[in-house]
Amino acid sequence: MRGRNPATQMKNYITYISQLANSKSNVEFLNSSEEHALAVLVRIIQSSNNILRIFAGNLCSQVPSSAEYISALSDFIERGGQVKIMLNQYDDCNSKESNLFKRLAYYLELGKDIKVFSTEARPYLLSDPDKNEIHFTIGDDCAYRIETDIDKKNAKCNFNNPAAAANLIIFFDELTINTEVTDDITEHVKSLFVD
Repeated sequence: MRGRNPATQMKNYITYISQLANSKSNVEFLNSSEEHALAVLVRIIQSSNNILRIFAGNLCSQVPSSAEYISALSDFIERGGQVKIMLNQYDDCNSKESNLFKRLAYYLELGKDIKVFSTEARPYLLSDPDKNEIHFTIGDDCAYRIETDIDKKNAKCNFNNPAAAANLIIFFDELTINTEVTDDITEHVKSLFVD
């Protein structure tokens, strides 16, 4: 099939992941490229009702800086959702330039349920003999996108696998209380944009 239209392919991809999310299917699928990452992450956020856990480098890259990602996260927060963010490459300079961090600071000022942590942790999948670092987003204890190659944006995803999400949730939640490797920087993020 020569000449497949990239816009049509992306539309078909979004339709496919929307169907998986809406049906709450326990189907693992692979995901790569920033465009596909954005589509899946936005859909996880939109499909979540209670809590999002995000483990990332600094959230200042193209995907979390996009208007679509920020809008989906804002809508989730406005619906009363809880957001927990863990960053292992937090950087004040990048954060001060980030529209996402400006939005988070705004919601923190309003008293919304958001926590931001900085950590030294470098998580990896136990099944990976090379122990490559992963980043992940988990929505409502069941939907996830686990980035297994953070440079190429390769990931495995599922909209309804509580068993697979459980280990990441345990790891994430334990990190939030381990002050040896994790700092709560919520108040710091809130103050980034105070004049």
